[in-house]
Amino acid sequence: MSRSDEVNKMTENVYKGILEQFNPSLKNFVTMGKHYEKALTGVTVAAKGYFDALVKLGELASDSQGSKELGDTLFQMAEVHRQIQVQLEDVLKLFHSELLSQLEQKLELDIKYLTVSGHHCLTKQPTEFTK
Repeated sequence: MSRSDEVNKMTENVYKGILEQFNPSLKNFVTMGKHYEKALTGVTVAAKGYFDALVKLGELASDSQGSKELGDTLFQMAEVHRQIQVQLEDVLKLFHSELLSQLEQKLELDIKYLTVSGHHCLTKQPTEFTK
């Protein structure tokens, strides 16, 4: 086997490995990330309902002479919960824009590039590598 044949075979194996092993694993990682993001979005919706109920209880308790202190405590809890929720939503936005979208975009470009480059490289005659 000539040196150019060896190089061609090694290149083919690299492209094959990336296309058949790494990229599918990365694609699965992105898919799992999207499921995680969807689950966190569901938690956010549920948390908003919880926050609303907490505020309502605080309002009801504040209206009563005997449970005004309880109402104040519930309002404080609601404020802490709101702050945590805002942070979670910010992290969720970053998770989507900084990680998932970027990985998905790079994966698509990588697949296109490797498919075109791999096909081009694999269809070249070995003598073209030595020129």
